Amino acid sequence: MASRRGLLLAVMAALALSVGACATTKPQNSSNPDLLTQEEIMGAGARNLHEVVQRLRPRWLRARAADRSFGSSVEIVVYQNQTFLGNTETLAQISPSMAYEMRWLDGTTAAATLPGLGSGRIVAGAIVIKTQPPGS
Repeated sequence: MASRRGLLLAVMAALALSVGACATTKPQNSSNPDLLTQEEIMGAGARNLHEVVQRLRPRWLRARAADRSFGSSVEIVVYQNQTFLGNTETLAQISPSMAYEMRWLDGTTAAATLPGLGSGRIVAGAIVIKTQPPGS
């Protein structure tokens, strides 16, 4: 009986340690779902920013069905700082080393804060590439 009890305690202790270890282990891209840091971008091992987003934040590349407007297609736009670059395919032309950070903006926020989105363009969201830290 005593050896069975000792075995049970040992198993419970091992289980508690493994659960504790799992709780402190953080997945690579579990940070802010609307932000990619320079460390995450460079750590993705990608050739271009499209691959980075595909690997780490694939939802940024998809307009949801709820984002469709009366049969019209909506688009996801890409900005570098405050400059419009195009759609998500333009990300394939940009090296990861060019990005300080990347941020996702929902359509409403993008239309309210980015230049050139207020007139006639239906935007599901925007990927904004920052090339320098704030204040640089």
